[in-house]
Amino acid sequence: MSEDATTLMARDETSGRMYPMFLERVFFVLAIVGFFVLQPIVMGRIDAPSWASLAAGWCGLPIALMFMSELVGRLMQRLLSN
Repeated sequence: MSEDATTLMARDETSGRMYPMFLERVFFVLAIVGFFVLQPIVMGRIDAPSWASLAAGWCGLPIALMFMSELVGRLMQRLLSN
């Protein structure tokens, strides 16, 4: 076997720019910290029955924060990649 690195289709490919993965990790950590900061606020603002505040604070907020974190990561990837 040859030691040359090839693709499955035996194409010559070049590497693009380095993607700053640490920025995506920073936004992920900010989403986690944001959950702990915003969760009591979200649960306190909802004057509906307790199940609605629990659903918003423990289900809706984490999903929204992860969605925003993923959106920012994909936008950064689109802007910073070739």
